[in-house]
Amino acid sequence: MELWLYILLTMIDINKLFIRLLEDLEESSPNLRKSLKEISPLEFCINIKGHKNIYIKIDDKDSEISFGKNNSQFEIRGSLIELLNSLVSKKLNKNLIFGNSELAIVFVNIILKSNIDVIYLIDKYFGNTSAVFAYSVLKLFKSSDNDSDIEYENIRKRLREISIKLDRLEAIKGI
Repeated sequence: MELWLYILLTMIDINKLFIRLLEDLEESSPNLRKSLKEISPLEFCINIKGHKNIYIKIDDKDSEISFGKNNSQFEIRGSLIELLNSLVSKKLNKNLIFGNSELAIVFVNIILKSNIDVIYLIDKYFGNTSAVFAYSVLKLFKSSDNDSDIEYENIRKRLREISIKLDRLEAIKGI
């Protein structure tokens, strides 16, 4: 089994794929490249429960990903659901971070607030059809948010009007 894994890993150069993905992420987000340069060099570990540890080094052109231990500055540890939930909700669960938590929080906030153009990445990796489908789904979700925002604003407007009328009644009653 180990030989099979070694052959597979040598056929697929994970570092090349990681560097290309990192370049694509930087290309799809205008401020990500600048933000990553400010905090690099950066070495950390992603520990997903039930999986092998993933060690990542981000240092401009000397970035790499591996399963071999490195000098991690911090570790992000949790289940796959916990990590995905943090990404989707764009809220950091500080219980998942071990080690240099200040650096980890800065890094995670850079990733979460980078406004990565996901549609661009889907188009690049999976083609136009997938990108159009993802764009349609994203637009559908955003439109439902807009409808609820409009309802929310209408309710606030009505409450404001009622409050003004109540103030006028109190003023008349007090005269």
